[in-house]
Amino acid sequence: MIRVATVVLVVRNLDRAVALYEQGLGFERIGEAEDVPSVGARHVVLRAGNCQLELLEPRDESKPPGLFLRARGEGVFAVELETPDAQDVRDRLAGMFVQARGGAHWYVPPTDAHGLLVQVRPRELEPTG
Repeated sequence: MIRVATVVLVVRNLDRAVALYEQGLGFERIGEAEDVPSVGARHVVLRAGNCQLELLEPRDESKPPGLFLRARGEGVFAVELETPDAQDVRDRLAGMFVQARGGAHWYVPPTDAHGLLVQVRPRELEPTG
């Protein structure tokens, strides 16, 4: 069965967002804030039950999180799904003329997923974040 593994939010202020989710709502921080140069953002990953929440504060307006924040404001940027058979999911999408991109950890671009970046990973891989 497929499950939501991670919800990725783009936020304007990482410290304020972490305080809300960690101190106010009881999420558990997995690690310290880190820069992620490949997406031009700083991030923190939090855990609640069997799902993770990744908070991204854009640092580069020319990269996807920065473009998203400028165009749409704060909100859900991506959802990472975990599945026992990622190849089967990829094949089914191909049959629907939806092109998945990437390798073992692949994604469906927002243009094909109704405005949401959908990341898919096989269950045996560790979560990213």
